Amino acid sequence: SSSALTVKGKVLFGIGAVIFTSFNPKSKVEMVQLNTTNEANTLIKTLNDGSVIYIAQNSSFSFPKEFENKSRNVELKGEAFFDIAPNPDKPFIIETDEAFIQVLGTAFNVITENGKNFELCVDRGKVKVTLKKDPSHSTLVTAGEKVTTIENNLVKTKHEINLVNAWYRERMHFKDEKLSNIISVLNRNFNTTFAVAEKETGNRKLTVTFNHETVPTMTELICVTLNLKSQTKNGSVLLSETNDNASRN
Repeated sequence: SSSALTVKGKVLFGIGAVIFTSFNPKSKVEMVQLNTTNEANTLIKTLNDGSVIYIAQNSSFSFPKEFENKSRNVELKGEAFFDIAPNPDKPFIIETDEAFIQVLGTAFNVITENGKNFELCVDRGKVKVTLKKDPSHSTLVTAGEKVTTIENNLVKTKHEINLVNAWYRERMHFKDEKLSNIISVLNRNFNTTFAVAEKETGNRKLTVTFNHETVPTMTELICVTLNLKSQTKNGSVLLSETNDNASRN
């Protein structure tokens, strides 16, 4: 099973959902940065390892185009929910202003506010949190637990898990994302069973926002945007090319 986590914060970045590429001189890795504004959308990105990142408003998330090193290192300022693809040979490490978070198979929420306040709530599995200022301060946090920083110490308390009303499911925004990735996220979070008839159809990209939509409405949005047709088959909503698209391919 995959793992997931959420990171929160209050950092303002630019206007609109911005994507640009930078170069990290420390690791000599080309990084892609996604910046969001104060619009109440969750920008959703599927990384090349299959991990899904739900980025909240007023946040910045940086990741390499390819995970080529011995670990999968990313950076976050603000808030995000991480659903991490497991890979014991290549740990997933998130760097914030306050801490390093190593994913050990989990789902969790992190709040980071300009290096001042830090909070991490685990919904599934466990994570390891290490303070940047004092790496000797490290702790494992498991499902149903929350860790905060108080006077440069990591303090654990109980955490109530509530996936039904999770913020990242409210307004789900995909920007130039593969259809196969989009339907995977929808099937994971809602009672949907979308599928594509052909691999080529799944590779088609679109930009779309879902806001508490019904399955018929989501189906219509996808089909109208990509000029696809749909049919219900064996309980699944099967998306396929129209005759017009097929003749162009």
